[in-house]
Amino acid sequence: MKKSSKLTHRYRRALIPNFVTAGISLLLVIPLSLSAQSIDAAPQADETIWKRDKLTGDWGGSRTKLSEKGVDLEFRLSQYQQWVTSGGVDRNDEYGGTLDYRVIIDAGKLFGAKGLSFNMHARTRFGQDINADVGSFALQNTGLLSQSPGDYHGTDITGLTVSQFFPLFGGLAQATLGKLDAIDLVTGFFPNISYGQEGFWNANSMVSALPWFGAVAGLSLYGGMVVTIDQELGLPKSGLIVTGTTNVATDWGSVSDAFKDGTWLAGFHRVYWKMDEKLGYFMIFGGYSTKDQSSNDPNDWIVIPGQGIESTGTKNPWDIALYVYQDFWQAKGNPDRKANFMIGGTVGPDDPQFAQWNFFANVEAFGLKESRPHDRMGAAVWWNGLSPNFKDLVSPEIDLRNTWGVEVYYNFEVTPSIHLSPDLQLVKNEREGDDLAIVPGIRLVIDL
Repeated sequence: MKKSSKLTHRYRRALIPNFVTAGISLLLVIPLSLSAQSIDAAPQADETIWKRDKLTGDWGGSRTKLSEKGVDLEFRLSQYQQWVTSGGVDRNDEYGGTLDYRVIIDAGKLFGAKGLSFNMHARTRFGQDINADVGSFALQNTGLLSQSPGDYHGTDITGLTVSQFFPLFGGLAQATLGKLDAIDLVTGFFPNISYGQEGFWNANSMVSALPWFGAVAGLSLYGGMVVTIDQELGLPKSGLIVTGTTNVATDWGSVSDAFKDGTWLAGFHRVYWKMDEKLGYFMIFGGYSTKDQSSNDPNDWIVIPGQGIESTGTKNPWDIALYVYQDFWQAKGNPDRKANFMIGGTVGPDDPQFAQWNFFANVEAFGLKESRPHDRMGAAVWWNGLSPNFKDLVSPEIDLRNTWGVEVYYNFEVTPSIHLSPDLQLVKNEREGDDLAIVPGIRLVIDL
């Protein structure tokens, strides 16, 4: 196995683990409850196992009765097997997975509190992953980024929020407070992400991720947000968010402790359109953190006898992202059968971020074949530009380069409750001496 330098290892231990699990949340935010409440629970009869939307069925009608009263229970088992067949840091293969538990309570149905909801997301993580074998910045399995590194076995409540819809400036808005699950927030805004469990595996293939890492440290954050809703489309239009920067995934702590290292502030705005009756949008998103992040300017680092290399300066990170999305094909009579593309990019300062810019583009198709309306497939490319300051800082120990990758996947519907997805990724990691990593994988997702 190839060994990292002490300086690179220091960065991985001090920076990368926190950034990988938390950074994805910094792209865009919208409460999961918005997506959950936009879909009415449909009563489900106890059909044969081959036709059920949930493998365990309707529990003799109990699931439907609970939903009618405002309580929805969702359980999902996701399993992954991935290989590094060549290139990368090391050739290896690992099996791992998660069991997700979600409880969504519509207080309007339950006791008449219109527009109020409560949402809980807990996860059990098991097995291992190949994140370190591909490269520190590869992010090749979003579904296995949580819980936080160092807590890869066990069950944690990663999200616990209360949300309320209310009128605002003649329209509709939603406020959310509580413990915010990082990936849920992004999934709520970009439903196609599906927590990395249905579409693309690699975070870089789905969203402009890497430049945002570092503004917060962890998977779960205490905070709140307000989002306005486009009432015609039922989709988020504008939003503001304020969170702490300290992880509360496994240690709830106090709200003051969660904000002790700083505050993360962000806002976004989307402009929607219809092109030949097909949805499209443009979005701009900006974020800023008051957290003092170690400078990566080599001039701000000194050698302290007995302690090693230490930074003498700190700065506050910020980033600006742009996205364009467009549906370009839709089957007649079935709007769920469609194809779309998304292009996105982020730019930020050279210091303190270790990644200064990103660009990605993807294409996805849902139900491309009429005979298989619930299959989906996709292809994506992405590039990450590392900060010249960061490259210079690490170069005495190891030469770094910009990273790029390609991903293709196909999601087969075995039954309505079981989906099998082969995936292939080609990744050029950040280490100058490493060859192109070839990373095949297989994912099995079961809605219980």
